[in-house]
Amino acid sequence: MKPLVSIVIPTYRRSDRITRSAESALKQTCDCEVIVVDDNGRGSEEQKKTAEALSPYLNRGVIYLVNEENRRASWSRNRGLEIARGKYITFLDDDDEIHPDKLRKQAELLETLGEEYSCCYTAYHKLLKDGSVYESGETIQGWVYPYALARVIYNGSGSNLLARTDLARAIGGYDITFAKRQDMEFMARLLKHHKLAYLDEDLLTIHYEIRENALTYEGLKAADEYWIEVFRDEIDALPKKQRTAVYQSLALERWRYSIPRYMQRDAIANMKKYHVTIPVFVKYIGYLLERVIGKKSYGFKLIKNN
Repeated sequence: MKPLVSIVIPTYRRSDRITRSAESALKQTCDCEVIVVDDNGRGSEEQKKTAEALSPYLNRGVIYLVNEENRRASWSRNRGLEIARGKYITFLDDDDEIHPDKLRKQAELLETLGEEYSCCYTAYHKLLKDGSVYESGETIQGWVYPYALARVIYNGSGSNLLARTDLARAIGGYDITFAKRQDMEFMARLLKHHKLAYLDEDLLTIHYEIRENALTYEGLKAADEYWIEVFRDEIDALPKKQRTAVYQSLALERWRYSIPRYMQRDAIANMKKYHVTIPVFVKYIGYLLERVIGKKSYGFKLIKNN
């Protein structure tokens, strides 16, 4: 019998946390296979530590693959996708946890909704370094491709999405040319011709207590520009109001992350480039305040999806 769901866990330098993720995967209440792809590089100290941490799990059915060298997360996810046998697939981050019922309930929902729907996400909560907890406020579903292009579907992390395996393969898996926002790019392509499903139950814990990589403004800006380069034809093919809203949403997000990095001047110039108006900017400020005060995580829905 083929498993209903394949769980692919790419891991890199997290031998101290990989067991938490693997344990939650093995506790799922549906028929699953668990594939860990170790991206530390064969024979490295981190690979040896990861192998030791996972050794008790191999007898419990975990499939353990080791990359010969560090190839990054997207390549590792695709390696897991290649051998996945499940009808559905999820890519679980090596420091996140999923509720035992998460994948069963997502798969049941997709089975009920039919093949118009390519993927499903659930409510979630984030644990931050300062001890605070952010709860999800994202509930968008259905035909949402313009929202995906605007990157305003906040499903928390790539750990959340359950996708149809055949469709994940049909779109070529993850695009390894994306250094950042790979999960959003993958989801956008899944939603080009299909609908998104939402399950209103908090079934995912996202651990933000430790963030190893501090992202620079230059790196985020480069990722933004690459996003627009790749998706420009798709964005420009949208109706005018949607097209304008997508570019404005991307520009506003750049302004947001410019603030703690003291790069507002460059971000403001970018907002002018994409014609962010004062009323739109004021609306965005209100959205940010609402998120901070309410400790909610959801995307800015400037765009009209019709």
